[in-house]
Amino acid sequence: MTINVKAYANADDVLIAWQPDTWPNDWVGFQLERRNNITQQTTVLSNRIPPKPGEKPVADGGISSTQSPFRRCIWTDHSVVDTDNVSYRVTAMKNGANGTFTTDPASVTAWTAPVVASGDAGGGLSAYFNRGTLMSQIVSRFVHGDTSDDALRNFVKGLSDPANQARRYLSGDALHEILAFLHDADLRGSQVHAAIYEMNDEELVGALKPFGSRGNVLLGNGSATKPNIAGELSSAGLTVKHRDLSNAGRSSPSVHNKFVVESDAHGNAIRVLTGSTNWTTTGLCTQLNNVLIIENAAIAKRYLDQWGKLVAAGNAMPPALKASNSNPTSDSDISVYFAASNGEAEFKPVLDLIKNAKDGALFLMFMPGQSPLLSALLDRAQQNDVYVRGVVSTMMASKNGNIVSVGGQVVKSGAPAQSFHDDVQLPHNVNATNEPSWADVEFSVSQIRNAGMIAIVHSKTIVIDPFSDDCAVITGSHNFSVAASEKNDENLVIIRGNKKLAQAYALHINGVYDHYSWRGYLGSGGNADQIYSLDGWKPGGGKEQELDFWMEEPVPPRPTRAGGGGSASGGAAHQAGAGGGTVKKKAVKKAPKKVAAAKRTAKASVKKSAKKSVKKAKAKTPAKAKAKKTKKAKAKKAKAKK
Repeated sequence: MTINVKAYANADDVLIAWQPDTWPNDWVGFQLERRNNITQQTTVLSNRIPPKPGEKPVADGGISSTQSPFRRCIWTDHSVVDTDNVSYRVTAMKNGANGTFTTDPASVTAWTAPVVASGDAGGGLSAYFNRGTLMSQIVSRFVHGDTSDDALRNFVKGLSDPANQARRYLSGDALHEILAFLHDADLRGSQVHAAIYEMNDEELVGALKPFGSRGNVLLGNGSATKPNIAGELSSAGLTVKHRDLSNAGRSSPSVHNKFVVESDAHGNAIRVLTGSTNWTTTGLCTQLNNVLIIENAAIAKRYLDQWGKLVAAGNAMPPALKASNSNPTSDSDISVYFAASNGEAEFKPVLDLIKNAKDGALFLMFMPGQSPLLSALLDRAQQNDVYVRGVVSTMMASKNGNIVSVGGQVVKSGAPAQSFHDDVQLPHNVNATNEPSWADVEFSVSQIRNAGMIAIVHSKTIVIDPFSDDCAVITGSHNFSVAASEKNDENLVIIRGNKKLAQAYALHINGVYDHYSWRGYLGSGGNADQIYSLDGWKPGGGKEQELDFWMEEPVPPRPTRAGGGGSASGGAAHQAGAGGGTVKKKAVKKAPKKVAAAKRTAKASVKKSAKKSVKKAKAKTPAKAKAKKTKKAKAKKAKAKK
């Protein structure tokens, strides 16, 4: 027998997927091991779920998968540290005597090819993510199980402190890389031009001050900007400009960019940092966000030119600016559009990518409204001919601007979109009414909202065919909404052909999907004990499409299934990690022909029913010449156990 194993890494996590070519009836789960390829130390990974339904929570460090096997075929290792070089192997487990488990020696796999936890995706591109999910098991552990309103207020207050452990964990690599970007630019004597929607995080403000006259900041009309921020930056010698498209102090239409351009002493653009992360404590710690760094002179110059155009436009959106925004700058498979645009120009290439997806489409969206991009993705999910996973986050405000509800949808190919809401009937956090025996109660959406925080997916990302040479990543500040395209200042980046980057974003999206779909499943009355079944991972099971996708096998068309999009995903029971970066593709042996034939036979009826119903950017030297101090800090950066 053979178990094929693949692993994918970003700066924060490694996703491991494995697929047996046969399924002996006496297998009950899997042991997972990790090898540090530098020290050759081998570690058995721990499960956070006890071996039997109904048992109490395990210790904070988890329980060895030798004692509590993983009852699934996809697992995310959150315990890797930036720059770790690791490999994995899988062993099937059987029931032993007296409630124990024993290995099946014939099933032990070879070690995967090495993967490195890194944000560097090659081609001058790097991606990083935070872990800003407050409704999570890790946050419950931070507050020692006290989920009272007072505990939440104290927890939130502490997130502003740079030394706070929860802040460092939740902000993750996103904060670290923004600070490193600014630090390295300052050491080189570079200039920076930042266009930031809103800013109130003192650590980020402090990181701008050393630039003095070399610093230039355009502050948007976000409501979270503290009144003292502009004065502090001006006093430090920076040039501070303001732009308000509402012309009335409102936050909409939004001056919504979050980018920083580094240029040399002569004004030549070198690189740009963009993404979805607002420079606020909430943006860093209580929302899921991404940071993308592009080292490409042509793309960075377009961002620098855009900064100047926005300043020159004052509080207006003149026709000349919209016309300029509608024409992209492209270089080395990287294209950047700006909004507001004419005729939703930035949507057209994205719609083509979605329409022509061959294997999969994964996405995260925040308040897209009646987005043509979301509609196209929902169409592909309904067609069920490619693997589709996504989370759409929404919020509603009253006339006075108060947030009155926070919710969203978990989108899954082959199933209707599964809503998750903030209401009594569907509390999609782990609470006393749906709490598995081994889990902790979590803060609720209503608590978080009442404390002035919004538990949302704020990242705006679409990934198409991440294992293909024709892969694409779409991200930036853009909410993918018609309103944003017509009225807001936005940027949207399309990157084609970088599989490492696409897989890094796909890994991140998968973690977010698992996190929310599992809570949606519990909130809809799902039985947590079902996570112990392996049947879903076998041929014909409900998880087969997901496993085929991550094993890079063709995902055959399937009939649309009735039911919700929730997932009984045990791996998401603790914080689904966020991170970004490089992904190593594994060389895995092909399954024997007779096995492939057996799988085709098992899938034949499904296929039949479904048929009826339905290159690299030129890297500049600065990143390679990062200060030794910064490199050392990154290499030694420790992360809390998840």
